Amino acid sequence: MYDANVDLASLPRRTQALLLVAVAAAVLFLIGRAEDIYWLRMITKPIPVLAMAFWLVTLPEKGRFQWAVIVGLIFSAAGDILLEASPGTFIFGLVAFLLGHIAYIVAFTQDSRQLFLGRAALAYGFGVVIFTVLYLVGDLGEMTIPVLLYVIVICTMLWRAASRVDAPGVAAQTARLGLWGALLFTFSDSLLAVNMFALTIPYAGYVVIITYWMAQSDIALSAGWQRQS
Repeated sequence: MYDANVDLASLPRRTQALLLVAVAAAVLFLIGRAEDIYWLRMITKPIPVLAMAFWLVTLPEKGRFQWAVIVGLIFSAAGDILLEASPGTFIFGLVAFLLGHIAYIVAFTQDSRQLFLGRAALAYGFGVVIFTVLYLVGDLGEMTIPVLLYVIVICTMLWRAASRVDAPGVAAQTARLGLWGALLFTFSDSLLAVNMFALTIPYAGYVVIITYWMAQSDIALSAGWQRQS
């Protein structure tokens, strides 16, 4: 799971098993979503992310970077359950994901604390755009402040992921994977927010969950690569 071009048959058996479990759970969740099977969605939705967390836990020589990502994945799995459970638990799911992003910020600042102000401007600039769209076009209501806080945190996560690219002492592969994960996560959450609060987008739910799983995979792989550096 360290190389995107690696033959799956060459992976350790434990990694192959976790990959199989994650993919099977993802497929079953998509079926549960398409057929509106509540219990199937609830059981399967957190499994892919938990499989990624377990994979990292089994790796030797873990440091603060890896443990922070593991914590982020666990908070994300909790958020998966809470968002899926009912509209009444949405705010708790939002808090769980916010804590997950904070954990990723902690991870991404372990090996690079350079400011890269231009990258910060791009990340927060996107946040301003997306929040403005949600505020002016959408109907945030009492969710205005929670959504604003969430936008600030995820943009900070994106900035810190971008700040690892070309930073001294940070391997190119782990930096690129972390950045792709952060970009996909930002896209996924932005699409979710626009679809929920502003505009109805066909098949948005499927795009959101697939890009979310891709994002989490990249972040987990970034942590796996980082231990090799």
